[in-house]
Amino acid sequence: MRITAVIGGCGGVGIAIAQALLEAGDFVFLLDLEQAQPMASDLSARWPERCAFVPCDLTRSESLAAAFARIQAHGKGLDSCINAAGVIRRGPFVEVDARELEEMLAVNVSGAYQALQLATRLMVPQGKGRIVIVASAHGLRTAAERSTYAMCKGAMLALSRALAVELGPQGILVNAVAPGPVSAGMQDAASESRQRWQSATPLGRVAEATEVARAVAFLASADNTFVNGETLVVDGGANVSI
Repeated sequence: MRITAVIGGCGGVGIAIAQALLEAGDFVFLLDLEQAQPMASDLSARWPERCAFVPCDLTRSESLAAAFARIQAHGKGLDSCINAAGVIRRGPFVEVDARELEEMLAVNVSGAYQALQLATRLMVPQGKGRIVIVASAHGLRTAAERSTYAMCKGAMLALSRALAVELGPQGILVNAVAPGPVSAGMQDAASESRQRWQSATPLGRVAEATEVARAVAFLASADNTFVNGETLVVDGGANVSI
């Protein structure tokens, strides 16, 4: 049985990823804020022997250490780790204050970085592993008033490439998935940004969380033996439209 950790596992996309992996037969640790635990109740009830919620706050290094210590104590190693956590803020570049900038970086970049360090330390002794970073199409193309979010997601896409180069020789494949708007995501369905993305998509709609989850599940699985350092854009073709 493969052991998987999903960081941000109780969000809309995170839950869909966890379900896809549970359906594939994995044991899944759902790492998220304590208050998010009720969101995991359905999965925990359906797979009580293979689904465990672990409280984890990306902004606190001691919380991260405790979460991965619990995974290590499970004694079965770690086969894959998916980072699906993130926060989004919108606003004019010149009005973003230091506190907001620090919060965005703490969750979306530095916290994720530290979490993946801890995950990698569990994979290295095994000589194998899969890391998938759920970033965003905003890391590739974006809109006004998304400076902090686009910067953070661009950083995570760069990190995925750097880790693919560094960890590949140790049997750890690292890839990123960059979704456009998702029906269960953080973006308001009526927002101008979402409507603009949807109108630019040849398929004329936004993604379902399950469609993103299937892409992640393949990259995190044992079936992926040679895809490394790639960014899989899941946006219905918006990124290639004129």
